[in-house]
Amino acid sequence: MNTPDILTPELINPLTYQSFKKLVDTLVAENQTTGPEQTEERIAFTKLNQQRMKRVEKQFKMDPELLAALQQPRSEWHWVVLVESWCGDGAQQLPALAAIAEAVPTIELTIILRDENPAWMDTCLTNGSRAIPKLICLNAETNERIFTWGPRPLAILEQVLQFREINQAATKEEIHTLVHTLYAKDRSQSLQQDLLRLVQQAIPVTGEGQEVLSR
Repeated sequence: MNTPDILTPELINPLTYQSFKKLVDTLVAENQTTGPEQTEERIAFTKLNQQRMKRVEKQFKMDPELLAALQQPRSEWHWVVLVESWCGDGAQQLPALAAIAEAVPTIELTIILRDENPAWMDTCLTNGSRAIPKLICLNAETNERIFTWGPRPLAILEQVLQFREINQAATKEEIHTLVHTLYAKDRSQSLQQDLLRLVQQAIPVTGEGQEVLSR
């Protein structure tokens, strides 16, 4: 049993990855999206993200170094991921995060919708904005926050920032196309490299020929 922490907000309508996928399937069938803004753009993104998630699922390969790091002795972890069905970055990350959690029995993954969980979202803003997806890693017993990640892998973020600096007149559509082209080429490797760094900082790793990595 997890020991609740009075400082940890309640999870509103928590989902497993499988139940999130079923929710997306239902929304697509009903021509809807998550959240209060039922715009044509967000409805179209939800349909597109349904296909993106399927593609990432097929292409994902676990990084052996990340898997080894996550298998080091530690407390059980609870990964809480904030997202919405219309979020393109979320569709690119969720299948990978779900596959990692499935490969590591000591990680429990819970997905929550950003707009239903402002008490969680407002604890991990990005430059003051509610950018998603956001992964919050907690100690499953104490609810101590171990690290947060998101909304975008560092290597991809840097390439997008460089593109915008060089192409200051770039349209929203051009940047959107660039982002998802980078994701397609990257195949979740940058995400896993980010997580590896965070995990190595969080878990002291000892072994023959290895130094202890302090937090």
